[in-house]
Amino acid sequence: MRGKVLSVAAGVATVALLSNSAWALRDDAASDVADSQVDSQTGIAVYAPGFFSNYSPVTALDMVARIPGFSLSNGDTNRRGLGDSFGNLLINGARPSNKSLTLQTVLQRIPMEDVAQIELIQEALPQYNMRGHARLVNVILREGAGRSGAWTGNLTLSDSGRLGTRHQLSYSFPVSNADVTLGVDAGFSGNRMRRREERYDANGDQEYFSRDSDQRRYTEIIPTLSVNWTLDERSSLRLDAQGQYWDWHRNRANYGFEPNGDPLFIELNETMNYGTSGSGTITYSRELGEHLSSETILLASRGRWEEGPEPYALYDAQTGFVGATIVVSETKDEETALRQTFNWNRIANHNLEFGAETAVNARDTTVNLFQDDGVTVTPIVLPVTSTRVEETRSELFANHVWQVNDRLSIESGLRYEISEIEQTGDAEQSRSFTYPKPSITVNWRQDDDNRFRFTARRDVAQLQFDKFASSVDIQDNNSTLGNPDYVPQRTWTLEAEWEHRFGEDGSASLQIGYDMVEDLDGWVPVTTPGGVFDAPGNIGDGTNLRITGNLTTPLDRFGLSNAVLDVFLEWYNTNVEDPLTGEDRVWSGPREWELALDFRQTFPQSGYAWGWDYHWVSNGEVYRAQRFQVFDNTDGDLDIYAETTNWFGMTIRAGVDGVFNNGDDRTRTLYNGSRANGVIFATEHRNVSMGQTVYLRVVDTF
Repeated sequence: MRGKVLSVAAGVATVALLSNSAWALRDDAASDVADSQVDSQTGIAVYAPGFFSNYSPVTALDMVARIPGFSLSNGDTNRRGLGDSFGNLLINGARPSNKSLTLQTVLQRIPMEDVAQIELIQEALPQYNMRGHARLVNVILREGAGRSGAWTGNLTLSDSGRLGTRHQLSYSFPVSNADVTLGVDAGFSGNRMRRREERYDANGDQEYFSRDSDQRRYTEIIPTLSVNWTLDERSSLRLDAQGQYWDWHRNRANYGFEPNGDPLFIELNETMNYGTSGSGTITYSRELGEHLSSETILLASRGRWEEGPEPYALYDAQTGFVGATIVVSETKDEETALRQTFNWNRIANHNLEFGAETAVNARDTTVNLFQDDGVTVTPIVLPVTSTRVEETRSELFANHVWQVNDRLSIESGLRYEISEIEQTGDAEQSRSFTYPKPSITVNWRQDDDNRFRFTARRDVAQLQFDKFASSVDIQDNNSTLGNPDYVPQRTWTLEAEWEHRFGEDGSASLQIGYDMVEDLDGWVPVTTPGGVFDAPGNIGDGTNLRITGNLTTPLDRFGLSNAVLDVFLEWYNTNVEDPLTGEDRVWSGPREWELALDFRQTFPQSGYAWGWDYHWVSNGEVYRAQRFQVFDNTDGDLDIYAETTNWFGMTIRAGVDGVFNNGDDRTRTLYNGSRANGVIFATEHRNVSMGQTVYLRVVDTF
């Protein structure tokens, strides 16, 4: 009930802010600014550096973060291949190479002084390919930008009293006809997870309660390299490369007690896992003629992850060692993709992009499970624990942008995907899929302040390789079988969005979407000689009605000068027929609503600023074969900070993450047999908290 009250209150507050801000900005004195730092053009808003002065930016990332109504997106980099991984950022009109570097990394390397202006592209235009994004940002660098560097240092103090550190350092310099950027990102962190758990039988009587401390340590180093060659007047070559090494260590001790407080058991677990990865992207661009250009992208990445031996040992409080379950696993990932694109703009107000892409991906997974009774170590047999999944995917695509007039533009596209998936090892199977994926977006600008966008598209979800292999979570007493018959879900989506801009730094948008899903991802029961297990699978067709609101508003009208509030509010109404009970229910995973608030106030003359952000989601439900889980975000997540630029031009920020420190709750209902039978044999309540984290961050350029 509290969540619903907050959701309604947030919605009312959002509407009130919208109406108040819009009313205030009808005043000619507020809208007719002589020294305006924003120049509105056809479908583009151009922000001069002076627009950002009140925000005290240090890097281009700080500047982009303050563009009203814009949120930086890296694209869907979790998907294999390159077609879905193009973000909504341009540098001098071109997209940075994707997948090998995040857009945040690219922007963090650019000093604020090197930015000539920033363009917000608000609708599909022939000279810019939106690639599915509603808005793009184009960062224009000043001519003659040469040697420069950027550095970020972080020092954290976790709830467990451990200090952690993280540093990012990059340096850019010219070499002949190339621009080179070297970077490194390295850090160490140590934090503690606290768990409280109670278990009750079918009659509601407590069986036991437990308290544990889960101390963790994580180390990571990521070197990066970018080289941008100007080969001649018509062609260029860009290389982005990234490596990674990481290791993670955990010591966990869980103490169980009788309801009267007497000791019952002790669980001890030590986990060590580590991994390495490397990826590189080469992009070759060439002007083939006055109206024809081409772009060739080659991506290669490799990764390896190892875990264990990881023992989970159980001790009886009276008799001592009972036994241990030992997990040893290894995963290898491979991805190679080649994409060829041609861009043709011979006809005025039209742009045609077409080409092809092919990708080969593979994952090798091995999971070994053992039981140690103190005398012998015996293997535990679990289906589909050693397998290789390989996918060969090809795609033909064409995208067309037509600017009908100054107020209307249409972006349409068609992608045709052909994929073949072959699984070998414990399960052997080969399958082929073909999917057409059409899309169309209509952009209409009613006036300088109001825009409408209408979209219809078909999407095919990414097949997740880890769902083809079995996995175990001993700590949570949870085993999942691999499912060779799992197929990707397909979605038809209809969307409508209204965007309203007020003043130079205010924006509001409202989006309504409806998703119609075939073969929805979920969990299906699988019966084996060892019992009934959950497996990822397809549970039928489902729908999702969603409403999303975004607001960026200055708060001068409310007496807070140089203050900005960002509001994000989203509501989901999902539906699917439960494959076990036959009753309609919500999807597993998505929350009914989500609220995010971000406040910042700057005092430019004194060089200080402060702010906070707050995130809250409603309860989430997960339906499995023999259990039902409810996740509660309790009181949400509040972070607060204060910063200054008074020392050598650096931005120094001190803050606290996780102010409330109440953690997340989970209630898990366990059934005797299938969940459809409704026979409960136990209920578990758990709270997990990382506590507060205090940090000091320094950002500087040179």
